[in-house]
Amino acid sequence: MIFASTSNIGLIRKENQDALGYLKTDSGELFVVCDGVSGLPNGALASKTVVDSILAVFSSNTKGRPEIQVQTAMQKAQNAVMNTNPKPLGTTAVAVYLLEGTAYAGWCGDSRIYHFRDHDIRWMSRDHNVLHDILNKGGSRGSIFLNPQALNRFFGSEFEVKSEFYSFIVEPGDQILLCSDGLSNFLMEPDIIHAITNNSPQDASELMERKLLTEEIGAPDNFTWYIIQI
Repeated sequence: MIFASTSNIGLIRKENQDALGYLKTDSGELFVVCDGVSGLPNGALASKTVVDSILAVFSSNTKGRPEIQVQTAMQKAQNAVMNTNPKPLGTTAVAVYLLEGTAYAGWCGDSRIYHFRDHDIRWMSRDHNVLHDILNKGGSRGSIFLNPQALNRFFGSEFEVKSEFYSFIVEPGDQILLCSDGLSNFLMEPDIIHAITNNSPQDASELMERKLLTEEIGAPDNFTWYIIQI
């Protein structure tokens, strides 16, 4: 397995509120990407708190069922942010633990996890925002369309929220992408697929970074990712 990563402030924002972390355990490998919630003043603190917390959970306990480990780590990370000051603060989070041919994924918010195979998306996490709730439920009420991209789940909100979890089999040649929405909101999906499935992780990372920093796109948000090739 090989992987590459990047985290960039972009061309507009004054601070990079994204964070990422990697840990190789005795049995598997863990990847985490977080994106501080825009509009809240302590996003960088929130994202770093979650990354540190998730890595700490896996550092202290590498035994037990991996899906339970991921669930426990996400819950403890949420608690860590809720107990962090100053407030307000918030962050999205995605985590993937790779162990013995299986990827154990957890996420909260609109940072994403993609699974690629044979030059196509095999699976993608569902964003926790108003628009995806509308699509999933097949209906809406009144002013719900005022901000369809608004998050309805993130770590650091005033109440606890549920993360989602999923596991999938990975095969040699598969690729996995964990990314903040600074990538997925501004680079077209066909461009992401083409870059990742036709290049090494490092070459794909450099290609996508160059595209986001072009004058045409202008990198209006922080962008952060891991690209993993099995």
